[in-house]
Amino acid sequence: MAFQSQVIIAGGGPTGLFLALRLVLRGIRVTVLEKDAVLHPAVRALGYFGPVHFALQRAGIFNEVQEKALFLTGFSWRKRAKQDGPNEKQWGDLIAAWNPWELSALEEGDCGCGLLCLGQDKLREIIMSKLIASDLAQVLLGHEVIGLSQGEHSATITTVDVSGAEKQFTAPFVIGADGGKSRMRNLMGLPLDGFTWPETIIASDIYVNFSPPKDGMATVYVIDPVDWAFICPLAEINYGGSNLYRCTFPMSPEECEPAVFDDCLKKKFERMFPGARPLKYELRRCQQYRSHQRQVPNYLVGRSILVGDAAHLNAPWGGLGLTTGLLDADSLADALNFVINDGKPLSILRSWADARHAVFKDFINPVSTANKLRCHDTNPDDPKSDPFLKAVMEQDSSALQEVNAGLDRMATDMADIVMGQSLSNL
Repeated sequence: MAFQSQVIIAGGGPTGLFLALRLVLRGIRVTVLEKDAVLHPAVRALGYFGPVHFALQRAGIFNEVQEKALFLTGFSWRKRAKQDGPNEKQWGDLIAAWNPWELSALEEGDCGCGLLCLGQDKLREIIMSKLIASDLAQVLLGHEVIGLSQGEHSATITTVDVSGAEKQFTAPFVIGADGGKSRMRNLMGLPLDGFTWPETIIASDIYVNFSPPKDGMATVYVIDPVDWAFICPLAEINYGGSNLYRCTFPMSPEECEPAVFDDCLKKKFERMFPGARPLKYELRRCQQYRSHQRQVPNYLVGRSILVGDAAHLNAPWGGLGLTTGLLDADSLADALNFVINDGKPLSILRSWADARHAVFKDFINPVSTANKLRCHDTNPDDPKSDPFLKAVMEQDSSALQEVNAGLDRMATDMADIVMGQSLSNL
């Protein structure tokens, strides 16, 4: 008997797979369609904090993510690396340091405490293993979406597989989780409003012979008008030896031309990194991409829904991209459960779509924009000109508590929304 899907998800990245897992745990049958025949590692998102921990817990994978991730608590903002003798550079001067959990009752190991650093490809592997083991899920690789049609009670996705054969998949609901270049978004007729930043962003995973700062603030934002960057360890720290880092930084389009890219990249590393010279490193992965501040006007069209990068894009500074996508998926799973299993009206999905649109518009977009601008527009010799850095440097507990409260507002509680709708109908 053919697999009868209740939800079809276009896109086998971490957001789409996470949504599938949450739905399967609710007893909902799901088909995931991924255009790539082989899933390759992506040098993109890596940090999970705050409300995402609880989403991972609801999906039953928090403990496994925690076991495989690097646990960090401290963030620092520093000047660019500086010369220390003829053959050495050291970390740039500390501007500000912040541990958001310092005054919290939470301890290491508690859900909600700290930053868990784990590449999104590793998260995808954890989720995929759960889906493969489930009778309620099928994941089909090498199926590229080429068409979408919708009726009153269902929607149909047309795909072409690696052999060139066209196939159709029909379900009551279809989800576009197919990334920033979403085909589903185009088929739904939705624009991606906003703008694109001028720089090309380089995300690199690199082994290099220096240690994170010894003040415990291992996650480093470099403030500099040219060489602004984000540097974070990816594995257990080896003080005094080589370490694996994720380093994300800008380069101009001219520097990214194939004929000069390798040389420009080497010069960039020489300027940014502390450590002995000549600098010794092993570049494991490197990926170029453009950064945007964009969002669709509507996450829901008929029985088709967008989540993650298919619905919104933001600068990576602050780790709010995949975070927002996972929270989209987490709350959408609850919304679909209310509709499919509990018989709630389709208006629940409209409430979900409006709520998630507001989260991006009112919080994610302005905060991620400020995070990026802080790193290259702030004068490193006058950091208190930035309100957030001023609050950190002056230990303004009221302002910093407001920052933490904002992070909690990234999540959407569908139970509260459903309760509110029920009370309004009395």
